[in-house]
Amino acid sequence: MSELWRCTVTGSSLCLPHTRSWFHGLRAQQRTPSSLYLTEPGSEYNLPFGRWGDPPFPQVEAMYTPAPVLLHMAEPGVSASDLALVAARAVVAEQGKTWHGKNRTIDILIYCHSTSNEDIADAIGGRLQYELGLTTPLVFCLSQNLCSALMALRLATALLQEEPGLQRALIVASEKWIHPFVRSFGQAAVFEDGAAAVLIERAGGQGWQLGEIHHVNAPDAPSPFDSTVPAMLRLMSEQAPRAIRSLLEAEGVAPADLAFVAQPTLDATLCAQVLRDAGLEHLRLRPHGERRGHLASAEALANLHELRHAGTAQRGQMGLLWGVGLQGEAACCLLRPAQAEMEEQR
Repeated sequence: MSELWRCTVTGSSLCLPHTRSWFHGLRAQQRTPSSLYLTEPGSEYNLPFGRWGDPPFPQVEAMYTPAPVLLHMAEPGVSASDLALVAARAVVAEQGKTWHGKNRTIDILIYCHSTSNEDIADAIGGRLQYELGLTTPLVFCLSQNLCSALMALRLATALLQEEPGLQRALIVASEKWIHPFVRSFGQAAVFEDGAAAVLIERAGGQGWQLGEIHHVNAPDAPSPFDSTVPAMLRLMSEQAPRAIRSLLEAEGVAPADLAFVAQPTLDATLCAQVLRDAGLEHLRLRPHGERRGHLASAEALANLHELRHAGTAQRGQMGLLWGVGLQGEAACCLLRPAQAEMEEQR
């Protein structure tokens, strides 16, 4: 089954703010002068709902958190750019003293996000390149909402396969929610702050092996701000199984071949329905530790990091990583620990 695997995860990190606060509402509460540009005429299109006010009562009531939830929230003055840099540096530190050797360069750097950075003049991808001392990588920034990291993995893997001179890619995602942006979509998703990063290389090395990323979307779906929570949940519950079934069919893998799943921090009922509709209700779930909120673009990378350090995979086991967004975008891939890691876990 070696043809299943497209890349190897050789490093990862997860950066969660030390501060955790109870949240029960709709919008992020932390305010910053950097968002004052939203008050300028013509900036309304950047606002949730296209205006400063909330939507009508029935819609806004459903978007509030069902109950108070304890979320990681970055301190004032700590930006999404700062969180991204901490996560990226942690991956570099994991590589040790060999990092700066001539064979350890980063050829591709991809930054993912859903939120707006506090300092709108700060190009985060450019800052990461500068701070890490990278001189020649291909640099990309992606904002595909909740599936950004999975699409970044798809892009990086394709480049590593098709371009012989490219050996290594660093993918970084970070989120910090500030007022007036929406932190809660009710039962559909509640977002917390944080960042994660992964380093990938060509398939076959030591580390977690990832398969092809399979992706589906819903091009006619409305924006989450024009939809309702029940409609979003219904769309997500349809799209995620569709992506998973497409993956299994394309790769010739039966549900019984899978042993575990790394799934997003979303409503438990929704996740159970996705697995049931995909024929995967037998899979062992991986807990999210102390995380109670979804990390948006960083969620899939956080799940990969936690999986690498959980030490729960057994010899020969194969698992599934999946994610789904509020507008019907969904993506997934197969994964397994490399042989060397399996031997270490015995």
